[in-house]
Amino acid sequence: MNKESDKKVRIKVRLSEEENEKLKRCAATCGLSQSALIRQLCKGKAPKPQPQKEFWELLEALYSVHNSFKSCAKFEPSALEICKEIERLILDLQEAG
Repeated sequence: MNKESDKKVRIKVRLSEEENEKLKRCAATCGLSQSALIRQLCKGKAPKPQPQKEFWELLEALYSVHNSFKSCAKFEPSALEICKEIERLILDLQEAG
């Protein structure tokens, strides 16, 4: 990239109080600044809200259960099938989150 394409342009936008509050809430929900949210939208990307605390707790619990089943696999090989199911569930949750 050259220096011309790195140059930032300041814009001014007037919003109603309601629109401004909505912009603040949306940015905070996505864990972005208002500027970063607008930049993402201009690029055609729709930022997703950050997962709530319970999501991370659930994911951590699934990792723990997975590790327990994996350690049992040397005694009970069928535990590996359960591990695969948990891995699929974790991937689905990560994709949705």
